[in-house]
Amino acid sequence: MRKAFFAAAATTATLAAVAATLPAQAGTVHHAQKGIAVKYKIVASGLHGPRHIAFAANGDMYVAEAGKGGHGACIAGGEGPSCFGWTGSVTRVRHGKQHRVLTHLASLSDQGNGESPIGPSGLAVVGKHTLVLSMGLGGNPKERKKVPARAQKQLGHVLSFNLHSKKATSAGDLAAYEKKANPVNDPNSDPTGLVRMGKAGWLITDSGGNDLVSLKNGKVKTVAKFQSRKSSELPPGSTYESVPTDVVKGPDGAFYVSELTGFPFIPGAARIWRVVPGHKPKVWASGLTNVTSMAFDGKKLYAVQIADLGLLDAGGPEGSLRQVFPDSSGKASKPIATALFAPYGVAIHRGAAYVSLGAVTDTDGIVIKVPLS
Repeated sequence: MRKAFFAAAATTATLAAVAATLPAQAGTVHHAQKGIAVKYKIVASGLHGPRHIAFAANGDMYVAEAGKGGHGACIAGGEGPSCFGWTGSVTRVRHGKQHRVLTHLASLSDQGNGESPIGPSGLAVVGKHTLVLSMGLGGNPKERKKVPARAQKQLGHVLSFNLHSKKATSAGDLAAYEKKANPVNDPNSDPTGLVRMGKAGWLITDSGGNDLVSLKNGKVKTVAKFQSRKSSELPPGSTYESVPTDVVKGPDGAFYVSELTGFPFIPGAARIWRVVPGHKPKVWASGLTNVTSMAFDGKKLYAVQIADLGLLDAGGPEGSLRQVFPDSSGKASKPIATALFAPYGVAIHRGAAYVSLGAVTDTDGIVIKVPLS
């Protein structure tokens, strides 16, 4: 995607003002469909640009934190200089106690000011001691040569971490693949969501390359490409990009891919695709806006919209958690929790949705627990 996810979302002052309203402990979010307030509990706070969420078999919750960039070398980002720092991390919540189990991971942010960070994004828990992380980049792969050598081996990669040794190994370099495959006009890579495919493989959405790729034994292949579209809201001949953000496996065995859409982030233009590897992707649901993450609870699909009015809305990114239906039902989704500040990731665990908020902030991110019944 040529333009960064959040660069046009709001001014610094607006983001700071809205972030200051994030609750510190617990409260309610509005359930628009039922017309009642839904109680929630904050289960993690003080997060640096929280992204996707994953649960281990023992109930531990992990949150990827994109970080806050830093004052190191800057690369050419989607909206200007994106500056480097070792501020990415992963937080674990175990028995109500919060702890960063991985720190000093590569991170980039707009001009190093901490806003709109890019770094750790998708994550999965494998067994008892391994975390797999997708690491964003948000730019041309050749720009990586400007950051430290160790960071070059993280940004744009899928990494496997041993939680005991903290040692990281690269499972695959998606940015290098995008540079070669170049499914869009110029090379760009930003790995985001990921999901297990079989025992040794992965599917990853590349929000820079606008495609879904597979990764197995270090080899990357294109599974699906998502083409730009025209709109009556744009000048004749103009298009906007189809930007995939997350991928989950459905109860039917197919994979579902969420869409943010590119600039100008048109409300109602986002879709969810149903993908069967080896077959052409099909639109499963439409009429959504700026979707960043999804999770199945049985046969029910829940999705996060980071900005219900689109990322260009002057009021800042206020989004929602929604239940999504296939288009054949006659309705795309119903809101479960609304008026959420910059929500991004969602995971379902024991009848509740866990949603990360404050994706555009450097220090004020939280995760809330919202009951689904």
